[in-house]
Amino acid sequence: MSDIYRKYEGHPGKKRYAVWLLELFGRVYTRLRFKMKVEGLENMPRQGATLVLAKHVRNSDIPLGLVRGIHPVRWDVWCIMKDTLAKGLAAKFFLHCGGIPVDRKNPEKSKRDLLVARKALHDGRLVTIFPEQTHFKGKMGKGRTPGFRFVMGRPEHPVMVVPFGFEYLFHKFPRRTEVFIRIGKPVPYDNHSVPEVFLHERMHEIAKLSGLEYNHEPVTRGKPTSVNV
Repeated sequence: MSDIYRKYEGHPGKKRYAVWLLELFGRVYTRLRFKMKVEGLENMPRQGATLVLAKHVRNSDIPLGLVRGIHPVRWDVWCIMKDTLAKGLAAKFFLHCGGIPVDRKNPEKSKRDLLVARKALHDGRLVTIFPEQTHFKGKMGKGRTPGFRFVMGRPEHPVMVVPFGFEYLFHKFPRRTEVFIRIGKPVPYDNHSVPEVFLHERMHEIAKLSGLEYNHEPVTRGKPTSVNV
């Protein structure tokens, strides 16, 4: 467990207090506000370099996905987050939880931070990114390739990529919101994979796992790598 708290250049590193506080908050929050169902937990790799590509519906995706979809399997988790969370009073807390701040509007400004994500991934950690880069409720946003490609880099060994879907069913108070977390089968990404094609195929899987359709233009070059969800 202690090995997950190592530091990376340009990042203060994860801290035990922050990880456990987030876990405690997530457990309480999920029980009070949500009725949860998790499918496909057995698909989450228990170790090794893993990139989770998650649907982004709302801010609650992060504590829900972490506590119910990832922490039951592993704790060496890092997550790309919007850079505004790295400012203000709570900045250190989010960084100490393993958050990696990125300017969503101009990722070019965040190369140093994206390199932290790449180093963590290539060190065998689990890194989560939201390829839509912002919230899309009830529909799928377009998967953004540049950040995905940069974080992946050119790994020496295959990286397992896991599609992660969220589906919310909202009810009037006092009924709790129902949330379905669906974890797809891992797909290996290596130096022969075409980033644009690979991500496009995973976006279709994320959509299916979220009860949605992905209607954005397909990429026509490269070899398919899709699997049945």
